[in-house]
Amino acid sequence: MNKTFSIYVHIPFCQSKCIYCDFASFVVPEDKVKKYFDALCQEIERCEFSGKAKTVYFGGGTPSCVDAENIERVLLKLKEKFDFDEACEISIECNPASADKSKLERYRKMGINRISFGVQSLNDNQLAFLGRRHKSVDALESIALAKEVGFENISADLLLGLPKSSASEICEFCGRLIESGVTHISAYMLQVEEGTPLAKMVGQGKAILPSDDMTADIYEKVTNKLDENNFERYEISNFAKKGFECKHNLAYWQGKDYLGFGLGAVGCENGVRKMNGKTFDDYYDGKAYQEKLTLQEQIEEIIMLGLRTKYGFEIEKLKALGYNISKNDNYKKFLSQGIIKEKDGFVAINKNYFGVSNEIIVKLFP
Repeated sequence: MNKTFSIYVHIPFCQSKCIYCDFASFVVPEDKVKKYFDALCQEIERCEFSGKAKTVYFGGGTPSCVDAENIERVLLKLKEKFDFDEACEISIECNPASADKSKLERYRKMGINRISFGVQSLNDNQLAFLGRRHKSVDALESIALAKEVGFENISADLLLGLPKSSASEICEFCGRLIESGVTHISAYMLQVEEGTPLAKMVGQGKAILPSDDMTADIYEKVTNKLDENNFERYEISNFAKKGFECKHNLAYWQGKDYLGFGLGAVGCENGVRKMNGKTFDDYYDGKAYQEKLTLQEQIEEIIMLGLRTKYGFEIEKLKALGYNISKNDNYKKFLSQGIIKEKDGFVAINKNYFGVSNEIIVKLFP
């Protein structure tokens, strides 16, 4: 029986760079795009991994900013190289500014069945502040177009903790997205990453972000709003209608094998993590970095990633690595206090404590 795995494909191109982004993404001339996709297909061809692909995820960058023919070329190469599960989830990230109807139709025809829109906000002033190229009306129109061409599995990203944002405003955004017909919402806390324009603005006092308490209040109210509308929180930042959880991200959180193709892409096979070079020159030269996770690191990842989700982690996985968590004093205390729960061999955080999950997780490490 073929081993199952997931595939991540990095498309490092953007039409412009957002002020908060520290991902490996670049605004580059069109003439460099073909060279990149040539190299990407060659990397896939060289891969010696075998098994059955359960999910494929085109991320970036902005995959929708390149011609759909480039995405199709890579997808055909993947299908030529690997067996695909009949129910394979194939996702693509899109910016509403670059996802027109013809592109969305092409995605559907090539077999992409899940689309994720980087909405971020439905406040045009906030979008302009972030450096986004779309307006709120573009985001809602893109979702409508995706539905029109046949997409049923549609996700939207929202950022929490933007300047001058409030819980009531974000909840209103959620309501509009729910009405638009999305089946999945990712609500991420805005992170100030070192070296980004946002970090400079915050450091100079030109951008004032909500306090941690205010952001926690926004998160709690958003969670309640989505729960009332049958969007279940299945991971700290992710909410879905039943059956529309992102299978690809679940593969990460559940410690499944995944391959990473493209500049800066990360993969993990049998406890060995591999990362491609983060510059075009390094990537074209085939530079990649590997590290074998230590037992401690493997244990910590199982606990940390598992407890991000409602499913939790499997106790036997830890025992197989030599860690009997039931002997951990904090574990016993958290169980008795109802902070964590144990069921059918799995351990998960009580949903009321998701907001302080980091403090719980570190106390469960060996």
